[in-house]
Amino acid sequence: MFKLKTLGSVVAATALLGAVAATPVQAQKYNLKLTSFVPAKGGFWNNYMGRFIKAVDLMTNGEVKIKGFGVGVLAGPFDGWAAVQKGTADICYCYPGFALNADPANGIFAGMVGGMPMEEFMHWFVSGDGTKLLTEMRSKTQKLVPVVTGFGSTEIFLHSHKKIQTIADLKGMKIRTAGAWADILKRVGASPTVLPPADIYTALERRVIDGTEFVTPSTNIKLGFHKIAKYIIVPGIHSPAHMNEAVFSESTWKSMPKQIQEQIRAAGLYAGFRTAMQIGIEDLAAMEAMSKGKNEWVSLTPEAQAKIKDLGREWSEEQAKTQSAKGNDWMARVSQSYWGFYDRWKKYGTYRHN
Repeated sequence: MFKLKTLGSVVAATALLGAVAATPVQAQKYNLKLTSFVPAKGGFWNNYMGRFIKAVDLMTNGEVKIKGFGVGVLAGPFDGWAAVQKGTADICYCYPGFALNADPANGIFAGMVGGMPMEEFMHWFVSGDGTKLLTEMRSKTQKLVPVVTGFGSTEIFLHSHKKIQTIADLKGMKIRTAGAWADILKRVGASPTVLPPADIYTALERRVIDGTEFVTPSTNIKLGFHKIAKYIIVPGIHSPAHMNEAVFSESTWKSMPKQIQEQIRAAGLYAGFRTAMQIGIEDLAAMEAMSKGKNEWVSLTPEAQAKIKDLGREWSEEQAKTQSAKGNDWMARVSQSYWGFYDRWKKYGTYRHN
C-alpha cells in the first residue's frame, strides 16, 4: 500500500512537472528611456525618433518598450552620450556632428562636407565599413553601443538674410550650424554658432544670426525659416547626407539576449531606410510649396561648390594628421575609409544613371 501511494505521488508529481514544462516561458520585458535633441512629437520627432521607437517594438514583438523624452527632460541637446554613460537615460538618439569636439571623426559619421550623397553614404554605412568603424570607436572610447538609424538626404545650404553665391559672400556672416562645417566656416571668415534646434527660429527672426542650415526642406518648412529669411541658398553641399545613432551603454546592451540585439539593429536599419524614403517624398512637396512663395532662390556658383568639396577633404586630412600625432588614429581610419569608398564609387560607378 505504501508503495502504491508512493507510485501515485511520483506519477502526480511527474504530471505536474510536465505541465509546468509545457507552459510557455514569459518573455522578459525591457523598458528603456530614450533622450533626444529635439522636442517630442513634432515632425522631426515622428520621422526620426518615433519611427525608431515603433520599429523596435515591431521587430522585438513588444519585448523592448522604449519611452521617448524630448530635449531637456533627461538631457540637453548635446549631452545624450553622457546621459547614457551616467545612467540618466538608457538610449540617446544622437546626431554625431554634435560630438565633433570629442573626436573629429564624428564629423564624418554625421555626413561630410562636400562628401557622399545619401545613396553612397548609406552603402558605406550599411554594407561598407561605416557601421563597423562607428561601433568599434564608440566601444573603445566611450563604452557605448551605437545602432545606426535615421538616414537623411541633402539639406538646404542656408535660409539667409543675405544673398550668398560665392565663398567670399560668407565672410563675416553669423551662421547657425554644427559638425565639421562649423570648423570649416571659420576658415572662410564666417562666424559659426552651434545652437539647440529649438532656439534656431528665434535667433534667425531676431537676426542674432544671419542665416541657418538645419535639416532638409520638409523639416525647415515646418519650422518656418522661409517666412523670416528672404533668401534660400542651394545646393546643400555642406551636408549631402546625414545619419543619426541610437546609443546604448554596453551594460544595458549586454543585458539583452543576442536575438534581441539583432532585432534592435534590424529595427535601426528599417527605421533609417523608411526615414530616408519618407523625407525624400516630403522634401519634394516642401520644395514645391516654397518655390511658390516670395523667397529669392540663389544657387552657389560652380566655383563655390568645387571649393567647398576641396575644403571638406582638406579638413579631413588635416584633422587626421593632427589626431594621429596625438596618438588618436580614429580620424585617420574613418577618413581613409570614407573618402576611399567615395573615390571608388566615382571611379567604378560610371555605369550608373545620374
